Amino acid sequence: MQKFALYYILLLALSSFVYWALNQYLFPQTALIPFFWLAYAYMALITLLVYGLSVVGIKMGGEYQSTIILGAIIVRLLLTLCFLMFYILKVKVDAVLFVANFFSIYLLFTVFEIYCLLRNLRDQIRE
Repeated sequence: MQKFALYYILLLALSSFVYWALNQYLFPQTALIPFFWLAYAYMALITLLVYGLSVVGIKMGGEYQSTIILGAIIVRLLLTLCFLMFYILKVKVDAVLFVANFFSIYLLFTVFEIYCLLRNLRDQIRE
């Protein structure tokens, strides 16, 4: 869990800087959707929640392992869809920009979570 925390902090720092730099220098004030940092923080928190649930499932092992991991994935999907619905209803934004921003965040955190889970599973198999 300590490695995850370190990697997670590095991911947050690096990706936050990249998104900020894109918005400030490469595409001045046009690269990010309104309330981008709220969406970013939301996905970061969901990643922590889902990773925590998945680690509990991995530690339980046996028949519960796959059920809890799949449940955590469904929780991520449902919470993300709820956020998307709320955001789309409340904020008017360019559709292409929204898709590019939101799914870049979603994919960033999802790939990171899968990578960390696979590392945990690999370490569990070695033991």
